[in-house]
Amino acid sequence: MFENYHHIAQLLGSLRVEALTKVQVQAQKLYDSNLREYVTVKLGNPIEKISEFFEGVKKALETTAKPEEVGFQIKYSRNTLKGLIKQYNLKDVKKSIEHVIVKMEKHLSEEEKLFPVVSQAYCKNITSQITEYHALIRKCYPDSGLTFEFKAQDISRIFDEKIMAAPSKHHLHHRRQSNVG
Repeated sequence: MFENYHHIAQLLGSLRVEALTKVQVQAQKLYDSNLREYVTVKLGNPIEKISEFFEGVKKALETTAKPEEVGFQIKYSRNTLKGLIKQYNLKDVKKSIEHVIVKMEKHLSEEEKLFPVVSQAYCKNITSQITEYHALIRKCYPDSGLTFEFKAQDISRIFDEKIMAAPSKHHLHHRRQSNVG
């Protein structure tokens, strides 16, 4: 669906007809919204259980708990987190990312050339989660020694390797996208 909105927004933007500006802006907003949904919901999360755990931690912080009290709640205990961290090693996360890349290749049309945009958005989503979760560990579980086997940079590196190894139709576009900015 977001590919259609992208196409409409690009087409209307290239026409440069003032009467269509509002329609083009609306199409762009719908594209952005649908892309965000696709990346955050439809593609899945390679660290899903960890994400669910930390969403709960954030809610506990928002409602009742002080950071130093979070670890005393059974659902968010240090041992629960330790068990989750053991479930997610770099090798398994890498496999999940490879699966997502294959899914993207199947879902996305070659004509719109959105593979690099979607893969970059997905990577950014996962790396920002990991960065946030590392910060929550430092805040709520200080001196616990708990950390993931992987860092945000590892996820970025995996994505870069997989995208560069992907079929050439994505390879060239990703390289151009990476060099922009």
